[in-house]
Amino acid sequence: MGGPRLELDGQQVRARLLPGRGTNGGYSLVVEGTTQSHVNPRDPLDLQLEYTRLIASVIDGCREPRIPLRVLHLGAGGLTVPRYVGAARPGSVQHVVELHRELFEFVLDTLPLDDGVELTVEFDDGRAAVERSVRTAGGYDVAIVDVFSGSVSPRHMSTAEFFTELRRPLAPDGVIVVNTLATAGLAMSREVGATLTSILPEVLALAAPDVFADASLGNVVYAASAAPLDLDALARFANAGLEGTGLRPIDVLRGPALDAFVDGAPVRRDDDPLD
Repeated sequence: MGGPRLELDGQQVRARLLPGRGTNGGYSLVVEGTTQSHVNPRDPLDLQLEYTRLIASVIDGCREPRIPLRVLHLGAGGLTVPRYVGAARPGSVQHVVELHRELFEFVLDTLPLDDGVELTVEFDDGRAAVERSVRTAGGYDVAIVDVFSGSVSPRHMSTAEFFTELRRPLAPDGVIVVNTLATAGLAMSREVGATLTSILPEVLALAAPDVFADASLGNVVYAASAAPLDLDALARFANAGLEGTGLRPIDVLRGPALDAFVDGAPVRRDDDPLD
């Protein structure tokens, strides 16, 4: 018998799983030449990539430890965050929307989920799934928007209209988490910040200081809610255990500091002309 399948040359997507990655082992998922996820199947709490630690910091900073959550994931990748939630919060109910069935099945073929992870999945465009979920589901504690094609994030899932729609299947104190790639000039990250603050009263941004300063590559992760968010808790979780690791410290912005970062960027709307 052969070993695990490590390459996908599909009709819609090409991907590889690279073993032996990370300080504690595991696999990197590379899609269309871009590293999108790291998965350690022996330890789902091992989050090697900075953006996954930021997403986990939002989840853990806005809810009491170990309490099961209802989580909507738009974008599957290596299922790193669903694995983390399942291990950190047993009994959580999670739903994943993934555009590419072949990618999802390729990942699970090689890196199956633990039996205790309760997960459902649908294969569709994330926005179409959200519009359907408004009619069929609700009460999500957290909705995570982490959708990329290679290094490009689809614009139609970053507009004011989309985020307004995404609020509807959330619980009243539910949190929207958005991962943005901090490209040169930070245009996308700034515009997503402007868009979220135009529709929700509480918005925080998490990133390394060099990323906020446009001096380093990385990600800006947003947390947005109709309910208050605890900045100190998010910052504490984001910076926990960093001493002596060489990992970058994380800043959390809100209010005037966030406004200064957004710097008057335009709100994204469905009817904007294409870039």
